[in-house]
Amino acid sequence: MVSLDCTLLNFSEKDLFFSIFENYGNDFEYTYKGVFRRTPPPLCPDCGSGMNHNGYNTYSKKNLGSVKIGRYICPLCGEPGEESREFWESLKKEFFSVLNHVYQILRVNHVSYEGISDLMEAIFPRGKDTILRAFTDSVEKAVVPPLEVSYIVHYDEQFPKRGRSQKYRLTILDHFTAQPIADELHNKKDPDTIKEFLGRHLDHNEVTFVVTDLYSSYSGVLEDYFWE
Repeated sequence: MVSLDCTLLNFSEKDLFFSIFENYGNDFEYTYKGVFRRTPPPLCPDCGSGMNHNGYNTYSKKNLGSVKIGRYICPLCGEPGEESREFWESLKKEFFSVLNHVYQILRVNHVSYEGISDLMEAIFPRGKDTILRAFTDSVEKAVVPPLEVSYIVHYDEQFPKRGRSQKYRLTILDHFTAQPIADELHNKKDPDTIKEFLGRHLDHNEVTFVVTDLYSSYSGVLEDYFWE
C-alpha cells in the first residue's frame, strides 16, 4: 500500500486517499506537499542507473481539482522521467461517468439540456452543448442486453399522420424489460396485416400471453394466429 504523509489539513481525508491509491504498492508515496511519486525513484530506462527526484508537474481540471505528479531525472545521462498519472485519469473518468448517469436520469424525466445546464451550475458547471455531447456519447456506449424469448408481450398501435398521409404503427413490447420486440409502420391495420406482423416476430406454437386493449378485432386476430 502506498504510504501517505498527511498534514493536519488533510488528515481527515486519509481514508479517501487510501481508496484512491489502494492499487499501488509500498514503493509509492503521497507526500505532505501532495506529490505522488515513487520512493525510491525508478531506474533510468536508458542507462539503468537509479534516478533522482526532480520536483513535479501539476495537472488540473477546471472546477474539479489538480494533482502533482512526481518527476525524475537520471544523474548520469540526464534522462527525464515522470510518474504515471493513471489514478488521476481514472478519477476523472469515474466522476464524469456519474455526471453522465445524472444526465440520463434528468433526460428520462424530460428535463431540457438547458435546464440540466442550469442545475449543473450548482454542482459542476457545464454548458448545454457539452451536456448534449456527453449524453449522446453515453447512450451510444451503453450496453443493452440482448432480448430473450418472452411469453408475456404487449401489443399496441399508434396512428402517426403527416398531411394527408395516414400510417399505422404496430408495436410489440417485452413485458419484463419494456424493450420493443418489433416496431413497424404499415399503410393499414386490417386483421391480415396484424397477423403477418405477429408472424414475423412471435412463434404461434408457443403459449404466449398478449396484453392489449379491447379493440373489437383483436380477439379474432389473436385466436386465428395462436389457434387456441
